[in-house]
Amino acid sequence: MKKIMNWVLAATRPLVLTMVLCGATAFTACTNEDNPVTPTDDNLADKIIGSWIHTATDGALTPTNRKSIHTFVKTDSGLKMYNTIAVTGDNDPWWVYQQEMDVTIEGNHITMKTTYDDGKKVVTELDVTTISATGMEYQTVTHIIQPDGQQIDIDSRREVFTRVTRDYSNDVLGTWEGSIQQGQSVYDDNLTHRWEFKADGTYVYYCCDEGQWQVSADTKNEYFVDGTLIS
Repeated sequence: MKKIMNWVLAATRPLVLTMVLCGATAFTACTNEDNPVTPTDDNLADKIIGSWIHTATDGALTPTNRKSIHTFVKTDSGLKMYNTIAVTGDNDPWWVYQQEMDVTIEGNHITMKTTYDDGKKVVTELDVTTISATGMEYQTVTHIIQPDGQQIDIDSRREVFTRVTRDYSNDVLGTWEGSIQQGQSVYDDNLTHRWEFKADGTYVYYCCDEGQWQVSADTKNEYFVDGTLIS
């Protein structure tokens, strides 16, 4: 069972790491403190290298269960972007870890293309308006071409991404207890939860029965960590 981990993790691990993981689910926004600049065709390919997390769309903060991570990398075959998406709570959940996308840049315009295992093709176009050491903002449209040829166009929107400066893949390993911090969750029963995250990308979920922790019967318990996003 795939579940977005929106809980605050605590109790069984050191407090400092708990605070780090709380920060992983907190909202952040692009700031102007380091003088964002408008990119030009001769520096955007360099400025965009690295990992970025989605923090806002059209002025509204992005909730944890709709976040994504873009990681831009220079390779021998050209510029690539590895896309991680953790979207739940709608009729078409999207759970993808580092999907490779081909990237081309013309001036401030970026085009990213990929084909998923199910044959679905996605073309995303970005017009970068500002980029700095800590954040970038762009206008974007997305085109989804289904295997039967049907095309779905997602309306133009303005998105803000914040640079990711640390990866928590190793920090999360081990056993954690936690509870929901705010809002509602279909998995929440007002009790403390427990997860054991393993290095092979799987986790064990424990239920508390009359004060005793029991391994859940859930199957296909998989997770990934990309930057500050755990899903």
